Amino acid sequence: MLSVLKFLEYETWFALAEFVDNAIASFQANESELKKLHGKDFQLEVNIEINDAESKIVIRDNAAGIDETNYPRAFRAAEIPVDTSGLSEFGMGMKSASCWFSDLWSVRTSALNEGVEKTVKFDMNKIFEDKIEELEFESKPANKNAHYTVIELYEVQKMPRRKGLGKVKSHLTSIYREFLRKGILKLKVDNIELKFEEPKILTAKFQERPYVGVGEPILWKLPIDFPVEEGLSVKGFVAIRETGSTAESGFALFRRGRVIEGSFDNGFRPEFIFGAPNSYRYQRVFGELHLEGFDVSFTKKGIQWDENLDVFLQLLKEEISSKQFPLLQQAENYRTRASEKEYNSAAKALETTVSDLQNKAPKAIEEVASIPPVVQEEEVKLIVTDKTIHKEFTAHFNKIDWHISIQLSYDTSLKDLIEVGNHLIPNPKNNKAIREVGIRLSLTHPFMVQFTGIDNSKIEPILRVAAALGLAEVIARESNAKTQGEVRRNFNELISKISNS
Repeated sequence: MLSVLKFLEYETWFALAEFVDNAIASFQANESELKKLHGKDFQLEVNIEINDAESKIVIRDNAAGIDETNYPRAFRAAEIPVDTSGLSEFGMGMKSASCWFSDLWSVRTSALNEGVEKTVKFDMNKIFEDKIEELEFESKPANKNAHYTVIELYEVQKMPRRKGLGKVKSHLTSIYREFLRKGILKLKVDNIELKFEEPKILTAKFQERPYVGVGEPILWKLPIDFPVEEGLSVKGFVAIRETGSTAESGFALFRRGRVIEGSFDNGFRPEFIFGAPNSYRYQRVFGELHLEGFDVSFTKKGIQWDENLDVFLQLLKEEISSKQFPLLQQAENYRTRASEKEYNSAAKALETTVSDLQNKAPKAIEEVASIPPVVQEEEVKLIVTDKTIHKEFTAHFNKIDWHISIQLSYDTSLKDLIEVGNHLIPNPKNNKAIREVGIRLSLTHPFMVQFTGIDNSKIEPILRVAAALGLAEVIARESNAKTQGEVRRNFNELISKISNS
């Protein structure tokens, strides 16, 4: 059974969290004795040491250690502890996390009031190949007041490195924020103490529509306390961030004081409440929700919702959408104008653009200016292919119906960034014609590949500009302007020549 634990679906921070959970459980079970020995200010400390050069991870804690009674159970797979009310409830945490990281690991511990230090080593390859069912442990005398556990993972196969290490620290800080802010836990990674930085909550007038505030300024934080069904309840708060953050908004779902879902940049953001990723509420709404009575997966990375998720989300949305405290509406409508400093930060974009134009524009202008203008504008129909995504709507102008199709194409054979189709067809219902307008933006054009990729939040503003440009061209034709497509054609030529190929 132990040999298959390396194939569990863990993230590094959730695996490391198993060791922290065990330390917290040990501290909570023996808190009165530990404080009797050291005083009421005694604090649990867990230090995670990551040695990249030696591919080694060491986890040290000053909790109560693994006592004689629990020692055999602690190393037996799926041996559920007697007390399952804390963070150590499945009897799998230390074993599953250790085996996930490494095939070679050891545990050295001294339990409070026992005066013995015990060490056991796990060589998973040897255990598996030789079918070993019993392990011997070493013991030696220790101070009766000594209490600690040291877990050493050797030849670690899933080492957190560079940027990954920073992310591990951020997730662990987020997961244990409640224990850190209450002073119960001092958590360190490589002897650097982790501190949780509280997000600043928005204080502002209610905005019925963007930029228009009414009434007195409000602190946009709402206490949450409601039952989901019998035996299941939710407490905590929902608030609006003072500064929006796509990465760090969202809900953190707690159980027994620690975050199960929604740590750091993995906020719990159901679309039913948060909308699309480019919405304003998606970037501003956050909260801490403590779930009572819910179960978790044995890796503690997800809540077991069963059929209760929809009920929970409906009740939560009703709480934060009430007329008395329209938090969700405020998060969607709230806008703040950029400061002079923030506007000046756009100078970098200006500098980069001008530098690029300086190198490419002179030649591009000369080449485009030499292209003969179109004398007679022809009616063009854009053909929708299997590589086109499109939406249509109808408008009425100049006493005829306009059928307007806005299109995104990923056809690599297209040359132009923006294409406009415009032609008349008979209306089967009357003698008047229907104007069919097509406006197409190429997602495979060098400009789009360079600056947007497939990021919806970047595509949308360019698509809006393309749609406005295309409609302006069609309106110009309706007003009898000559060669109304010349601006767009020159634009397409220029944008192609000054974009990276």
